[in-house]
Amino acid sequence: MNGYLSQAVTNLQATEKQISHLSGLPSAAQKIQAESITLISSILSTVQTTQHTILSFVKKSVPELNEIDAMLANNQSLSSIQTAIENVKNETITLQSDVNETTNQIQTASLQILGYFNRLAIIESDLTTQMFKLQGQRDYAKDKEEAIKKKYYYLLALGPFGLIGLATALGLYLKWKSDVNDYESQINALNNQIRALNTMQSASQLLGTDFRGVMGKISGVKNAVDFLSSDILIIESNLNDDSIFLIIELKIKAAITEVQMLAVDAS
Repeated sequence: MNGYLSQAVTNLQATEKQISHLSGLPSAAQKIQAESITLISSILSTVQTTQHTILSFVKKSVPELNEIDAMLANNQSLSSIQTAIENVKNETITLQSDVNETTNQIQTASLQILGYFNRLAIIESDLTTQMFKLQGQRDYAKDKEEAIKKKYYYLLALGPFGLIGLATALGLYLKWKSDVNDYESQINALNNQIRALNTMQSASQLLGTDFRGVMGKISGVKNAVDFLSSDILIIESNLNDDSIFLIIELKIKAAITEVQMLAVDAS
């Protein structure tokens, strides 16, 4: 299959792959990453199953409708025609139920994706707050390091008179220098997480776009199935009203075209 729905599915698969390969995310975002992958996999499976269900329906119903068309042309008994149409109607209703279920699942999944956007934004806000805090602590430690460094050099310049305070100054200097290095390391690690998170946010935006694409194609399929189901019911009711076979025959031909177009929509 290489139609529009299949292309939408391919786009979704590509986004799933992109999200699954992300690394360096903060733990809260890793949870969203895992949820996203599970959600995408579930929807992909559902959509692909629905595609096969529709194409199987088309493969079965087109010959059945052609047979009904031939029965009408040959003026076969009304009861045999009614039985044949009843079979197609039941198959269409079953298909309609399956497509409706798929549509509902995608709509629910779309709401979950919107929830991911909000959750990722909260994580970004938390990381930004942490970054400001760490930068403030690092700057404070740098100021202390610089002050102690100046004092150390001053005591060193005093020669023997400064020996008493040198050891203490050196210890404090090394302590603040270590703190600065530690804060710098934390800031670098946090920057890496923020970059990874930004990539995740971009991928999630793309995921939303891909879902809208799949949703649009599935909605088109749903509408096509709904129209077909309605037309089959009309044909069945027309038979009960003793309508002219020629009119029914025209409607059957129209139904055959609708089924064939359904295959295109679902491919």
